[in-house]
Amino acid sequence: MLLKEKMQISGDAHMSEWFIGLRRKEKILWLLFSFTCFQLVTKFPDITLIPGERTKVFSGILCLLTFLQLLIVKKNLLRLNREWSICLILSFLCLASGILSGAPGSSLWRGLTILSSGIGGFWCGRLLLVTPFHRIIFGRLCTVLLTILLALGIIGYFFYGDALYVADVHKHQLNNLLFLLSFGPLILLFKGRWAMVATGIFYLLASCYVMSLSFDPIIWFPPLLFAGAMLFGKRRKKYTVLAILFVFLVASTVHLYRVPGRFFEKDDISIWVRVENVFFSTHMAKQKPFLGIGLVAPRLEYLDDYDIVYPYVTKEQFAEVLPEVNRSSENQFLTFMCDLGFPFVLLYSFSVLLLYVKLLRYMWHREPIGGIHPAAYWVPVTATLIHLQFYDGLLHPQPSWFFHIFLGMVSITQSEALGKTSSSKQERLSSPD
Repeated sequence: MLLKEKMQISGDAHMSEWFIGLRRKEKILWLLFSFTCFQLVTKFPDITLIPGERTKVFSGILCLLTFLQLLIVKKNLLRLNREWSICLILSFLCLASGILSGAPGSSLWRGLTILSSGIGGFWCGRLLLVTPFHRIIFGRLCTVLLTILLALGIIGYFFYGDALYVADVHKHQLNNLLFLLSFGPLILLFKGRWAMVATGIFYLLASCYVMSLSFDPIIWFPPLLFAGAMLFGKRRKKYTVLAILFVFLVASTVHLYRVPGRFFEKDDISIWVRVENVFFSTHMAKQKPFLGIGLVAPRLEYLDDYDIVYPYVTKEQFAEVLPEVNRSSENQFLTFMCDLGFPFVLLYSFSVLLLYVKLLRYMWHREPIGGIHPAAYWVPVTATLIHLQFYDGLLHPQPSWFFHIFLGMVSITQSEALGKTSSSKQERLSSPD
């Protein structure tokens, strides 16, 4: 067990030796965790458990199984604290909303998937990815998954004319996953060695390129975030800053060449749907303020006594997108507000805000989080929070799982990250099964 403890501290240890030294339950946990991450990114295997149900129930079950195995392995660390209390309250509100909604079946399946991916992801980051060594492993996993996702996007574009074709995913989910998986290259970017920095820049540039192929205006944000992250680097080397600016220049040029001008038209559906949903979501939330209307529940009935606000759309046009296409508010927090109620969205938003403020403090003081530069966390978390203002990413297990993993890692105290807690010591010294 002394060898295992040393390998947890040293980032240069061979992962094969580390894996062999794990207990059987821990091996199962890491295999489940890795496979869940793989399945969420590649959607392989893509199994439909409930015909006609749009919720990715199989992915949700994988998240749940990983979470349950985590609880078995880390049972000595479990105690009722503020984080668990918040998770229990959010779970109760979500399930109660689903039971009382107009479409309880679909709402409950969606709610269970959200809870499994969100809570499961958070506690995997909180209890599994504790030490610097574990986070380096996760960073390498992110890099491998990012490589697969980039390959799928490039193959889809050059062989089928659609970057989303092979990946079989919506452009918002694809780009959100590219944001989140950039954690791996960002670790390399702040390592200081030229080869690692160059590799990190290559991945970030490739990610921006694939984003541009999906015709998503969100392409403007990553280069700015990457450049902003460099301002907090301990070593502001000229070649690194110039490389980031080069990424921004190339991404912007590709964006202007590839993205049609229709995205900037005031009467385009991508514009007026989001603007009108601000007012329509508030209208629905006021009618059912405590538990909401239910996740992805039908919304057409709430349009009867509603007056359109946006001047470039009619009530008939808005009604056409409500039955199937637009069962969300095109904004994650508005969706939570009208689907799950004010108590849920306020508690969840406040919890995320507290963790984000904590992350900003790490950024300001340039203090590593679990041995890793805080910018490696700040970029994917900030990019996701910005992206969630334009789509309902947390209703899908893929981005929800990874986003909450980062929140879980940010929530860990420095003493826990360094393995100084008595419970962590006891766990490391326990005998194998």
